[in-house]
Amino acid sequence: MSASPSQNAPPGERFRFVLPGRLEYRDAARAFLTYLCERLTARGILTTDVSHRVISAFVEAFNNAVIHAYRDMEPGMVEVEMDVDVQQLEVRITDRGRSFRPELVPEPDLDALPEGGLGLFIIRNFMDRVGYERRGDANVLTMAKDLGAKANAGPRE
Repeated sequence: MSASPSQNAPPGERFRFVLPGRLEYRDAARAFLTYLCERLTARGILTTDVSHRVISAFVEAFNNAVIHAYRDMEPGMVEVEMDVDVQQLEVRITDRGRSFRPELVPEPDLDALPEGGLGLFIIRNFMDRVGYERRGDANVLTMAKDLGAKANAGPRE
């Protein structure tokens, strides 16, 4: 892992690490993002509620890479990049498993209280911008959260 955030994690920094694509490493990745969000919260850039939404979206994205992209395959690596600047926190998750087409993933029936199938729904609703692309043999999911006053406005409708 090549990341050494300062006490205040000032905007304008990039963090990058690569982990085996197994669920047992999810907590390590989440812990680093939690640390980063705590620094942003301490500086008044994020509220605790927004921080929790960013972390929840990240966990869902990591789970999707591990569970779906590497399903029935030897687990590969999951690369995580986090960019913080004065306007946004951007998180990219890259895997080399199966690709998917997000536009074909149906919206869940929330009235039915589904056991699964909420990952992409949570990601889309907790983050301000979400994009997916296939780059060669890699799947790249990019999620961005606005920082400052816009970040603290509450969940998207």
